[in-house]
Amino acid sequence: MVTEKKREIWVDNVKVVACILVVLGHFYQSMVKAELASDSAFYQWFDSTIYYFHVPLFFICSGYLYQKYSAVGSFKSWVINVLNKLIALGIPYFVFSLCTWILKKVFSSSVNSQAGGLLYTLFGHPASPYWYLYILFVLFVITVKTKSRGQQALLIVLSLTLRLIRCFGIETGIYFADRVMENWIWFVLGMSLVHDMIKLCRAWIAEILFAVFLAGSTLVELGMIPGSVVGFPLALIACYSVVSAMHDLFMDREQTKVMGFCARYTMPVFLMHTLFAATFRSVLSKVGVDSLILHAVFGLIVSFAGPVIAMIVLEKLRPADIIVYPSKYIRIGKRGEKDVRKET
Repeated sequence: MVTEKKREIWVDNVKVVACILVVLGHFYQSMVKAELASDSAFYQWFDSTIYYFHVPLFFICSGYLYQKYSAVGSFKSWVINVLNKLIALGIPYFVFSLCTWILKKVFSSSVNSQAGGLLYTLFGHPASPYWYLYILFVLFVITVKTKSRGQQALLIVLSLTLRLIRCFGIETGIYFADRVMENWIWFVLGMSLVHDMIKLCRAWIAEILFAVFLAGSTLVELGMIPGSVVGFPLALIACYSVVSAMHDLFMDREQTKVMGFCARYTMPVFLMHTLFAATFRSVLSKVGVDSLILHAVFGLIVSFAGPVIAMIVLEKLRPADIIVYPSKYIRIGKRGEKDVRKET
């Protein structure tokens, strides 16, 4: 086992990019659903474009960190890892899913989507964005670390086959199964980076590729090419370009202050942004404020600043921060040196 001496800065920064896009996407969606912003052609393009790749980036990072840092070499270690992931992912999943469910019940007249039954929300159809934690845990359960390129290639073939099946519109009707079919490939591709099976390009080439992705996404939105055919290839191009750019820019460089600050609070912002944004919007609506500018400007500030401030407070009230980082306080088995890395 290798002691973590240096953070993978480029991985942190990929997660920062993904988190910012997740927040922007959810916020824009909420504004449109609340009829504060128009359901314009730009909104449709922006929403569909970021959904090609922002959550897949999270899965890629998780797969990479899992393959590189987790000590899973036997059935016993796999069981211990799964139990630790149940703690690390399960506690924030249940806590913040419950908070979201309660919020929707309390502000049922002013939220965009009504809450169903609690058990259904937790196990049948998780609320956004917490479904990522739900599916990530399933991926940790079904995925074993690979010891060779041959084993990794087999995983790629299997996960790619499942993804292609979903591309053809075939589904099981079971939420977690369909989500796994869609997203396992990204987790596996992240693992493949450790085996050096994917050669990343320079940042300037990545920028060109991302421009190609944006052009392709625009053509899909204009109806000039079918999204069902090119959707997955476009997602691959977008993910590859973002990962390559961050890797090239930060692999051998020091972290910047801005990105370092953002990376420190990626998880809190991911977990809490919808809670703060929805509560703020509901309060403004209750007092009769319907200005698009006020909702947009202050809503975005609250979406990012609210979770950061909340996390600072939780850290001051330790162990209250267990709801975000439970692995700091609860861990099954010995704390392996590789396992100090958070693989979310």
